[in-house]
Parts: sequence; C-alpha cells; structure tokens
Amino acid sequence: MVLRTTGSVFVLFLWSVTGVQGQHEVKDVCALKGSFVTLPCPIPSWPRVTETVWHKDRLNREPYDLRWDPQYEGRVEYLGTAQEDCALKIADLRETDRATYYLSYKTENSAWNVGSHGYILSLTGLKVGVSDQGSSQILLTCSSTCTLPENPTYIWYKNGIKTSPTFPRHESGCYYCTTDRHEGLPSPAVCFHGSNCWSVTYTKRRICVLKGSSVDITCSYTHPSDHREQGSFWFTKKDPVDLRSDPDYLGRVTYRNPWKQHTMTIKDLRESDSAEYKFRLLTTNDGRFSGLPGVILTVTDVLLDMNPTSVSEGGRLTLRCKTRCTLDAVPEFIWYKNGQRVTRPETGSNRLIRDPVSREDAGRYSCGVKGRVDLHSTEETLTIMYEPKNTSVSVSPSGEIMEGSSVTLTCSSDANPPVDKYTWYKKTITSPKASGQSYSITYIRSEDSGEYYCEAENKYGRLNSFSVSVDVHYGPKIPSVSVSPSGEIVEGSSVTLTCSSDANPPVDKYTWYKKTVTSPKASGQNYSITNIRSEDSGEYYCEAENIYGCLNSSSVYVDVHYGPRNTSVSISPSGEIVEGSSVTLTCSSDANPPVDKYTWYKKTVTSPKASRQSYSITTITSEDSGEYHCEAQNGRGSNISTALMIIVAGKKALVSVVVGITVVVLVLILCLSGFILFRRHYSTSPSDTTYKTDDGQTDSSPMYENISDMVMTSTAAQTADTVNQDDLHCDSIHYSSSKKQEVPLYSSIQLSHHQEQDVQYAAVKFNCTSAAHQPLAHGAEGDLSVIYSTVNTTRPTGP
Repeated sequence: MVLRTTGSVFVLFLWSVTGVQGQHEVKDVCALKGSFVTLPCPIPSWPRVTETVWHKDRLNREPYDLRWDPQYEGRVEYLGTAQEDCALKIADLRETDRATYYLSYKTENSAWNVGSHGYILSLTGLKVGVSDQGSSQILLTCSSTCTLPENPTYIWYKNGIKTSPTFPRHESGCYYCTTDRHEGLPSPAVCFHGSNCWSVTYTKRRICVLKGSSVDITCSYTHPSDHREQGSFWFTKKDPVDLRSDPDYLGRVTYRNPWKQHTMTIKDLRESDSAEYKFRLLTTNDGRFSGLPGVILTVTDVLLDMNPTSVSEGGRLTLRCKTRCTLDAVPEFIWYKNGQRVTRPETGSNRLIRDPVSREDAGRYSCGVKGRVDLHSTEETLTIMYEPKNTSVSVSPSGEIMEGSSVTLTCSSDANPPVDKYTWYKKTITSPKASGQSYSITYIRSEDSGEYYCEAENKYGRLNSFSVSVDVHYGPKIPSVSVSPSGEIVEGSSVTLTCSSDANPPVDKYTWYKKTVTSPKASGQNYSITNIRSEDSGEYYCEAENIYGCLNSSSVYVDVHYGPRNTSVSISPSGEIVEGSSVTLTCSSDANPPVDKYTWYKKTVTSPKASRQSYSITTITSEDSGEYHCEAQNGRGSNISTALMIIVAGKKALVSVVVGITVVVLVLILCLSGFILFRRHYSTSPSDTTYKTDDGQTDSSPMYENISDMVMTSTAAQTADTVNQDDLHCDSIHYSSSKKQEVPLYSSIQLSHHQEQDVQYAAVKFNCTSAAHQPLAHGAEGDLSVIYSTVNTTRPTGP
C-alpha cells in the first residue's frame, strides 16, 4: 500500500480486488470516519471524454451526480476536468457514505459508459488494544476494522501529551492513539490504575446547521475518581474563555449539565459562529482538562448554484439549491423566480431543471427552505443566450435623398449577448461595404443607389436583415449621343441620333443642337434625318434636362460620305509655258471621303498619263501640247474635270515677245500722242479703229492692253540689245478662238463656256521682224510666235 501526502490530502491507490458486481470489477477502499478519501479515475485508456459523472449503486440507468445529492452537500469535489482527470474526493466521511461508487462518462460518439471498475468504500475508527509484555511492561496497540492505506504512522498520547505506547505496569493515566495524517481523529481513551480517567467524548465531531437556527453540541466526560467537579464551559479560541462571557455570543449561549454530560445550545446562529467548539472541565486538586480536538460547527446559508448563469436557447439548464455543508436532516426546498414562487413543476427538490431553455426562462431566481420564510438564497439572474433576431435597417434622414447629401443607415437586431459585429452589404456586390452598427455616406452619389442590408452577428449565430432601397436623386449626368446605323453615313440615307443620360428622376426633356446653328434642331430623345445631304454634315449635341438641372452632351460629328464632284484642274506656274520648263497640273475635287485615286489623261492618248493628284512635266516640249483632264475617284464614285489646253512655245519666241511687247507699248504711246495732236488739229471726233482677224473677219471690238506681267525692265532692254539692237516691227496681232465671237482682247483671259469638254484658250501672237529679216513670209512665223496661255477651265454645273 502507498500513501501520498499533500497537506491534509492523500490519494488512495487500491490494494485489493474483492470481487465483481455484475459485469463491473470493484476494488476495496478503507478510510477513517471523519477523514476524506480520493477515488482515482477508473478510465484506463483515456478516450475523447466530454462529460463525467460519479454516482453510487446505480447502473444501467442515467447516473445521478453525487454533487446533486443533498447527503453529500459540500463534501464532494471533482478533481481535474473531464478531459484531463476525473478523480473524486469525498470529505467528512460518515457511516452513510458506505457504498459502491462508479464513474460514468460520455464521449463524442457515445452515450453513457461506465468506467472499468468501481470502488467499495469501508469506514473504520481507531481502537486502543493492550498487550502484556511481562510482569513489568505494558504495550499498547492501535487498530482499525479495515486496513488503512499506505501503512500510517500511529501517534500516542497520555493525558493529552505525546508518549510512548510502552509504559511500566504500575503507571497510571489515560492513553489514546491517532495517525500522523489525521491527528484530529483520535481513538477513544483507555485508562489504567483507576476507575476513571480524564476523557471527553463528543456526540458528533462535525455539525452543519442553517443560519438563523439553533444547535445543541453535546459531550460526555470522565475524570479521576479522587477529583470533584468544580466547573465546566465551552470555548473556541486558543485561550479557554467561557463563551457566555464572549461579547459575540452574549445572550445566545446556554448550558445544560446532566450527570457526566454537558450540552451547549447556541441560538440565532450566524455564519461567523462557524468554529471548532471544545469542552473544558475543572476539578479539585487543580484539575483542568479540555476535550481536544473539539466539534467543528459550520453555519451555512442557502446558496443557489447556477452554473453557468447564461445558457443558449434550446439547451438544458439545472439550478441547484445547496448549503456549504451536509445538513443532518435534508430539508424541503422552495424555488422563486422574480420574487414569485415557482409552482410548476411541483418540486421540493434541491434541483430545478429547464429543458429545453427558452427566452421566457430568463429572470431572477432564488431558493429557500420550507418552514424558514426568512431564509432565502441571494438572487441569481439567468441569462438566455440566443442568436440575432428581427434584424432590420433604418435610413436617416427619411424622405428624398439628394446627391451630395449625407445618409446614415442603422442596423438593429435583438440578440443576447448583444450583437458584437455588424457588416454592411450592397446587393450585387459580394465584398462588404462597411462594418459597425451605423453606415454613413457623407457625400452620397448616384453610384451609391441600390439595395443595402446588414448582417448582425454574435457568438451564437448571425442573421441578415431585409434589404432597404437607397434611391439617390440627381440631375442629368453628362449625356452621350449615339448614331444609328453605325458606320459610314452615305448621302441620301437615313440617320438617327439618340441622346442618353443617367438621371434620377429620368430626363423629361431632350433638345438637339447643331454647332454654328443657334436655334434648336429638334426635341425628343431621338433626332432622325431621313434623306441626309452633305450639308447635314457637322457636329451635333443634345441637352438633357430634368427637375434638378440640365446638361449638354459632348458633340458627335456626322460625316456624310459622297462621291467626287466639282473636279477641276489648275496649272503651276501660271502664265506662258516655255519649252524646256517644268509644269505641274493639280487636280482638285470635293469628295468625302477624300479622293483616294487621281488619274490623268491626255486627249488622243488612250492610256493614263499619271495617277496622283499632281502631274508634273519636268522638261516640257512641244509634243506635250494638248488637252489634259483628270479623273477623281473615291469609294463612292468618280468625276472627270474639264479639259485644259496646253500650248508650248519655242525659246526664240520669248525674246521676240519681250521685244514685241516693248515695241507695242512704244507704238501705242506714239499712236495715242498722235491721236491727241490730230484731234486738237482738226477738232474732229475720233473714228473707231477696225481690226481684221486672221480669218478675214472684221472685229470692231476695242483692244485693251492688260500686260501687267510684261513690264519694261532693264532685263527686257538688255534682251532687245541682244537681237542686234534692231527695231522691232509689229507684223500682225492674231486673236484666235474655237468660235468666232466679239470679245475683248486680254493678255490674261478667263473663258467659261457651257459646253462640257470644250477647250477654251486665248492666244495672242506677235509677229515681229528685224531690219535684217523683214522679207520673211507670213507663213514662216511659227518659230517667232509666242502663245500666252493662262487657262482656267471649269466644268459647267448646269445645262
């Protein structure tokens, strides 16, 4: 046998197996009455235990926890936890504790199971025995009715003083024994050499009573026969002082002293009266004796055990009315809720069970003892825990919500414990918007419109609210314009412009504008042009309006596509074209998209001359003379320009032209001077000058000299000197045209004719001969003639 000591606690390891009860092995346990015992946990291989219960003499039924048994009130303790240890400690052992004890346990996947073995508890007291060691010595023995564990060490006392168990036969005195672990539990005393000895025997070593009641503490005593009693009393402190004179007990303590007995009565007990009470005997011959150890009195109140004080809704709850110690007589208990007696279920038990628990069970509970209306436990508040319920959202301020204002959403929910986490969500968005009971949007925008809801959560669960709609009102956002059909817009087709704008309430007025046009083009969300023309090209925009304002869209360009038209040819440089010079013809045309292909043609030549907008002839010759026109083409069609006649003059003619022009100017000046003199001389009216054309027809039209580009410069003079400084003589002036007509003569002439592809040009030819070459025939004038051709041809737009 092994005995472990920690203060006054010892753990009992079993020493024998006495048998099997039913299917469960049991082991014997021996302990002293009035001491305590610890029963080890009988679960050999520790499974995942969730709950343990010690009970006695009950198998094949739901176990009854010893902690709930009033007979064990205040004396039972579970050591450790269900997951780590499950030992049982029973204190203040008494005869009624003789029983067989079992441990039942639950696992995660099973109902109640009984431990591998039980314990049979036996109780014993100490007894002094006498052994004769011969004629001169006596040996005392200390024994028990069952074998105490761990071979305890025995301690001997003679007349209250430690002594040896062996003493001379003639020696007198009172002897008793105890153990080193329980010195307060001595054996009855044995006296030698006298009919009586000093002794005090208490009826009960431990007494438990309710506060406010009365108690009797009784003992019997003996003293040597040669002593006479002179007094007796009870005391609690180290120095023996009669309790009747103690101010704390004044008027509450009375004594009764029949033959060889003494009873002390204490009334109106207080919890402060809990103490160890000892009897003191006084005799003649200066005899004094105290009965040690004394009686332990515990004064208890009624206590309510509500553990835990909060339970989740739907669970099970057991309330227990208890005392700090085990009462000698188990009373009938009364239960109260919120100050009212609980009548259902009818119970006098020390337990009140609620299964399942509902929110209505929440309240203030207390218990009392029948017949003691003055004795109530303190109230304990039962809190029922439940997940959030009735979660809802409110919006502040109520009413219309304007963009730019502030809005606060508040989440409310009934929960216990109160909601510790609020989360805000917006429908169609999975991630949370915010956390906290209130969600504020300080500057609300149209994008914040939508349905919001909150989630309320505590440790027992969570619940979402119904969604609330946040409708933000605002004026039109930047409108946009779409064009239908999309893609290329062809002249003559139909086009619809549509204006779109986000607004709340929706836009109630649309107005259409074209840039550069001040007045509106149309109203309505759609603007249709059924037969679109090139003139409809331009930038369009719309104005969207509701009760909160208006806003213009950005403009959209309507680009009407059409084939080339008004195709024309220009020549660069303008003026006389001299053989050997460079000439560039440029084709121009109105088209959308712009012309992507130009083709140049020369009359009498079937193949194109070139294929770009400008056609350059770098060293022009007389062979390049002729009629030129261009063709402009895009994806929508083609158009041909009016023909341009190019006449190339020789190089010598240039000198003759310069000299001829100079002569003509001089001749005209001389003629004019002569004419003026002639008029003065004859004072007659001037006659018209008649000119004859090359074809013999008379042209009576006036002749003008518009020869701005041919100014007599030093260069022209130098050129005249190079022609042997001979005088120039005007041989003839030719005006030629594709048709005979009377038109003014210009050196720079623009002709417009309504006949398509008609060649329009003007040639002014000067035939001049020097003194060395005057005999030349009229037909030999080709090399010395200069043709000035500044031609602007336009294609007629009408018939």
